[in-house]
Amino acid sequence: MSDQVLSALEQFFLRWQRDGEGRRGLPLCDWEADWRSPCELDEPREGRVAWRPFQREQAADFTAMANALELTLHPSAIALFGHWFSRPLPCSFKGLRIELILPWNDADLDLLKENLIGHLLMLRKLKRSPSLFIATTRSEMTLVSLDNESGQVWLEWLDSGRRLTLAPSLPAFLARLETLPQ
Repeated sequence: MSDQVLSALEQFFLRWQRDGEGRRGLPLCDWEADWRSPCELDEPREGRVAWRPFQREQAADFTAMANALELTLHPSAIALFGHWFSRPLPCSFKGLRIELILPWNDADLDLLKENLIGHLLMLRKLKRSPSLFIATTRSEMTLVSLDNESGQVWLEWLDSGRRLTLAPSLPAFLARLETLPQ
């Protein structure tokens, strides 16, 4: 499954780069001297830097996180978060505007892991099945999540616990993402 996730993610990155760079050139983001990333392509100019998603040489390790939670993490989530650095990517899924979450650097990956742990502990306290958020929506109370048991992708309402299946798997979800302007 993780190879399928990596392939679908790489195809999405290619579409995102082709569409975005074809319209506007390389994406720019605010440059922060103490928040560097291997995604950065050039030296900063006027406080901004060009960037592209960057594939890690070695996959990130999620063993400590899984052990702390006493939970086996779904391989799709590990593949999504553990192999690439990127800014959040604006896109849409069947008209729903989202931002796909990926870590910018190793420190950001640590923050992401902490947030995922908090999310999973909250779900455990609420006696809900575990899910891992993978994208944000315009509403703070609605996330796109990966069901940790089945690997399905859900639209998840945090306030009510309601969940709507968006795709049967993460590769199927990534294949249906449409690019949006940065």
